Amino acid sequence: MASDVESLAVLEALMNEFFAPGTSNERKREIEGVLHNFSSQGGAWKHCLYFMSHSTNQYVCMYSLTTIETLITKQWLGLMWEERAQLKATLYQFSLEHHQSAPNFIRNKLVKLVVDIARLDWPHFYPDFFYNILQLIQAPDTTVLGLVFLQTASEELVCPWEDLSVSRKEELRRLLLAHIPQVFSILTGLLENVLQNQKHGVTATPPPSPTHGQPNSVSPVHTGSLLSSMLGSGRSTSGGLDSNSETICCLTLNALTHLFSWVPLSSYITSNLVAALFRLASVSQGVSQNENQNVGTLAMGAINEIMYKNCVPASCEDFLLNIFQHAMQLMQSLIHSGALEHVDGSFLEKLTEFLRLFVALHLHRLEESQKFSPVQEFLSLLFKYTFHTAREQFYRCLEVWSIFLDRMHNRGTPKERYQDACLLLVQEILMKMQFKHNRAELDELDDELLDDDEQTEWQHYLRRCIEIIAKVAELAPVEMYELVHDPWKEASTVYLHLERAVESHENIDNSRRLTVTDADECLRLHCLLRDLSSLTQAVGRMYPYFIGQAFSSRFPHAQQLVSRLSVMATYGTQQRLYHLQVSNPVLTTDLIEVHAQVLATLKAWCHWLAQLYTEVTTKPLYDHLVSDIVNSTVPLLTRRGEPSKLCHSAAHLLITLTGTVRPPQIWALQPVRDMYNMVTTLTHLLPEAQCLVQLALCNTLLLPSPGMTDQLWDVRHKLLANLTDSLTADFQRLGHSAQTPEQQARPIITSTLRLLGDLVKHMQSESSHSKKLLYSVIQGSIHQTLSMFPQYVQSPDVCEVILDFFLTAFAGLQQQLGATFTEQTVQTFLGVFTREHLAESLGQEGGAGTRVVEKFLQLLQLVMAEPSASFKRFVPSTISLCLDHVYRLVADTPSPDVKPALFGVLHAILLHKWQYFYRTSVLRALSEPGVEGIENREHFVGILQAYGQSLLQPDINLFGQNLRSLEELNTKWKLYHKALFREELLPQFLTVLLHSLVHKSHALLGEEIAVCLYNMAAVNFVAFHNAFLPQFLHSTDGLDDGQRSILQRNFKNDTDLPSFTQNIQQLVNDLRCYRLCNASLPAGSVKL
Repeated sequence: MASDVESLAVLEALMNEFFAPGTSNERKREIEGVLHNFSSQGGAWKHCLYFMSHSTNQYVCMYSLTTIETLITKQWLGLMWEERAQLKATLYQFSLEHHQSAPNFIRNKLVKLVVDIARLDWPHFYPDFFYNILQLIQAPDTTVLGLVFLQTASEELVCPWEDLSVSRKEELRRLLLAHIPQVFSILTGLLENVLQNQKHGVTATPPPSPTHGQPNSVSPVHTGSLLSSMLGSGRSTSGGLDSNSETICCLTLNALTHLFSWVPLSSYITSNLVAALFRLASVSQGVSQNENQNVGTLAMGAINEIMYKNCVPASCEDFLLNIFQHAMQLMQSLIHSGALEHVDGSFLEKLTEFLRLFVALHLHRLEESQKFSPVQEFLSLLFKYTFHTAREQFYRCLEVWSIFLDRMHNRGTPKERYQDACLLLVQEILMKMQFKHNRAELDELDDELLDDDEQTEWQHYLRRCIEIIAKVAELAPVEMYELVHDPWKEASTVYLHLERAVESHENIDNSRRLTVTDADECLRLHCLLRDLSSLTQAVGRMYPYFIGQAFSSRFPHAQQLVSRLSVMATYGTQQRLYHLQVSNPVLTTDLIEVHAQVLATLKAWCHWLAQLYTEVTTKPLYDHLVSDIVNSTVPLLTRRGEPSKLCHSAAHLLITLTGTVRPPQIWALQPVRDMYNMVTTLTHLLPEAQCLVQLALCNTLLLPSPGMTDQLWDVRHKLLANLTDSLTADFQRLGHSAQTPEQQARPIITSTLRLLGDLVKHMQSESSHSKKLLYSVIQGSIHQTLSMFPQYVQSPDVCEVILDFFLTAFAGLQQQLGATFTEQTVQTFLGVFTREHLAESLGQEGGAGTRVVEKFLQLLQLVMAEPSASFKRFVPSTISLCLDHVYRLVADTPSPDVKPALFGVLHAILLHKWQYFYRTSVLRALSEPGVEGIENREHFVGILQAYGQSLLQPDINLFGQNLRSLEELNTKWKLYHKALFREELLPQFLTVLLHSLVHKSHALLGEEIAVCLYNMAAVNFVAFHNAFLPQFLHSTDGLDDGQRSILQRNFKNDTDLPSFTQNIQQLVNDLRCYRLCNASLPAGSVKL
C-alpha cells in the first residue's frame, strides 16, 4: 500500500507541474514520457483504480481513466475473468458514488468506460447493464446519471466501431431496440412530470387528438393559443423551469434526439411523447440558464430528428398529422402573441428547419390524405412567419418556399390551388426588396465587401428574393408580369425623363450637371434608381416563360417589355447620365448600375428576340430592336473613358446578340463595320471585354443566320480574312522574322494563340460550314505555330501556350486539320520530347515544365482516341514514351498533374486501339475457336501493371480514375474475361482492391471498389470463393486459422451485386475486427 501512496504523491506532483503555466515544453515532454511508460506497464490499471479512489486531483483522475480506457479498448479480451469483473464493478460503483460531486467531464468519462465494457460483454457477461440504466433513470437521486448512461449507450452501442464484428453490431442494435418501448415510456413520464411540476403552475391547452382536423372538427389554426396560455402576458427567462428540471429536460431531450436518429419510425414514438416535446418547445424559448442547452431549442431539435426520416410507412399517417397539428398551434401562438421578437434565435433556426423538413419530405403525404385539408392555412402561417423574422431566418424561410414551389412544379400541382398564396408572397417580397418601402432594413446591407461567392450582402439578399419571384413566374407568368411590370415601369418613366433635370455649361467647360441637389430629393432619386436596378433584374429572370410554346400567347407583354428595355438602353448610352456632375457621388454609381442592368436584362431577353425573327409579321420590330441594341452597345465599347462595368455589360450583350440571335447580314450595319476597322485599337477595354468583342465580331461572320437560304459564305470569307489578318498581324510578322527576341515574342504568341483558341472553342459545337470557314482563315497561323514550336521548346511558358492551342484545335477542328497534318504535328512533338527533355521538364514539380508535359500527354490522348487508321503507327512509340520514359520518371513521385494525363493516354490506347493487342479476325475465330491470340503482349502487360501500381498509391483521384478506366475497359472489351488477365493479373488486382478496403486507404471510393470486385469475381464466382478467398485469407497477417475459417464460412456464395457487396463489407469489417482484437492480446493468450 505504501508504494501506491508514494506513487500517487509523485503522480499528483507530476500532473500539477505539467499543467503549471511556467513549465517548459521540454519538461512537459519528459513528463509525458514518464506517464506513458507507467501506463504501458502490465497491471497499471490496478494502481489507477487506487489513484481514483484516493485523490481529489482532477488531472490524476482523468489520467487514470484514460489509462483504463486503453486497457478496455485494446486489451479487454486478454484480462482474467476476475479482473474484468473487478474493473466493471469498481467503475460502476465509482460512478454511483461520485456522479454528483465529480465534474461533468469526469462523470461522462466514467460512464463511457462502463458502456465500453458493455459493448463487449452485454448481455452474456454483463446481463444487468441496461436494467441498471433504467433503474437509475427512475430513481430521483440518480436520474441525471441514468440519462447520461442512456445517451452514451445509444451513441456507443449503435455506432459502427471497427473492433466489433458485423454480427455483434447487429446484436447490439437488436438488444437496444427491444428496450426502446420501455425507454420511451420512462422518458415520456419524466417530461410530463417536469411539465406538471413547473414553478409557476401554468395550465396548458391539452394537445389535439390524432383525429383532430378531420371533418366536423375545428381547424388547429383556430384552437386555443398554446403558447400564449403557457406564457401569460409576460416572458419568463427560462420558460418556468427550475434548475433541476431544466437539467433533466436537457439530458432527456439530448438522449431522445440521438435515439430518434436510429430508431425506426413506428409505434415506438407515441403521441404522448410528441405532445410533451411540443409543450416543452412552447414554454421554453426564453434564455436558458445554460446558453448552450436551451430546452425549447433541444425540444425542436428532437422533433426535427423525427422529421428527418424520409421512409414513412403508410400506417404513420395519423402520427404525422398529429405532429403537423402541434406545429400549427405552436406557429399560430408565436405569431399571434407577438412573441417572435423575443424568442431565442437558435429556437427559430430549429423551427424553420422543421418547416423545411415538413415541406420537403412530408407535406405531399398529408396533402394526399383525406384526413388533411389545411394547406392554405399552413401557407398563411408560413407567410406571416416569413416576414416576421430576422434576415437569416428570412433567407431560410425563402428556402422553404423554394422547396414548396419546386414541389408544385415537379408534381404538376394545379397552379390555381395555391396561386393566391404565391402571388401574395411575391407582392410582399417586392415590397421587401424596394427602398421605396423598406429603406431602413435595406440600408443596413453592405454592398461593398465580397463573400466567398463573389457577392455582396446586398446582392445575396436581392438574388434570394428574385429567385423566388422567378419560381412563382414559372407557375403564373402573366400574373407575375403584371406584379413586377407596374413598379418597374413607374420607376423607368422617371429615369427616361432625367435629361430634364440636366443643366449644360457649354460656354464654360462643356460640362453637364444634374440639378437635383436637395438632400431629400437626392435620397429619393437614389432609392428610385436602386429599385429600378433591382426590378430590372427581376424582369430579366422572367424571359424563359415568354419563349417557346408561350411565345405567341404572351407576345404583347413581352413586346411591351423588350421595347421599353431597348428604349432605356439607347437612352442611357446617348445621354451618358453617369458622366453628369452630381451633388452626391452615389448617384453616379446608381446610374451606372441601372444602365448595366438594362444591358444585362436585354442580354437575357435576346432568347425572345431570336424567336421573334421566325415571325414574318414582326420583321420591322425585329430590325428596330437589333439596330437599337447595336447602337446602344458599340459606342460604349469604342468610346474611351466609359465605365468598365458598362463596357463589360455591353460586350456580353453584343456577343449574345451575335451568338444567339444571329441577325442576318449584321455586318452591313455601319457601327459593326466601324468596329471591324477599330478592333485592334480597343486597348482601353479590360482584357475580358476586349476578348468578348473580338469573338462577337467573328460571330457576325462565322455563324449562319437562321432561316436564310443563301448565307453569303464568300462575302463572309472575305470579311473574316481581313478581320483575322488584322488580329494576327503581329503574330504573322514573327514568322517572317527569326530574330525577334523571346521577350518581345512571348506576349504576342500568348495573346494571339489564346484568341485563336477561344475562337475554335466557340465554334466547337457549330456546323461544319462555320468550322470550315474558320479553318480557312487561321490555317496559316496553325502551320506557323507548328513550325515555331521547336524554336521555343526551351521556353516552358510559350511551349505550354502552343500545346494548349493545339489541344483546342485537335478537339474542335479534327476533320478540318486532316490526318496528314495531325501526323506531322504528332511526329514533331514526339521528336522534340526526348527522354532528356522530359526529365528536365518533370524536374520542375508543379512548374511550367510539368504543365507542358501534361498538355503533351493530353494531346496524345486525343490522337489515340482518333479512329483513323493512319494514327495506328504512333501506338508503339506512344506506349514506349509513356511506359519507358514518362512513367519511370513519375512512378515514385506524387505528380498529381502528370499521372492523370499519363494514364489518360494509356486508357485511350486500350479503349480505342484494342486491335493493337487483340485482332478481331473472322478467319482466326473459325480456324482456332476458343483461342485468344494476343499481340504486343509485353506492352499490354506493362500497361496493366502500371494500373496495378497506381492502385497501391495514396492518390485517391488517380485511384478513382484508373478504377473507372478498368471498369469501362471491361464493359467494352471484357477485359477481366481475357485469358491473360484472368490467369496472371486477376488475383493481384483482387488482392490490391481488398487490401484497400481493409486498410481504408481509399474509403471514399468504397462502393466503386466493391462493384469492381464484383465484376472481377463474376468472371468465375466458384474460383473466387474456393480458390482466391482462402489464398487471400491465408496470406493476410494478424489472423489465426480459426478466424480464417470463420471468415471463409461467413462469406456466402451470393452472385447478385447487392448481396455480394454486403458480403464483402462484412468480410472486411470482421477481418479488421479480428486483427484489432488479436493485436490487443498479450503473447500466449487464448483467442476466443
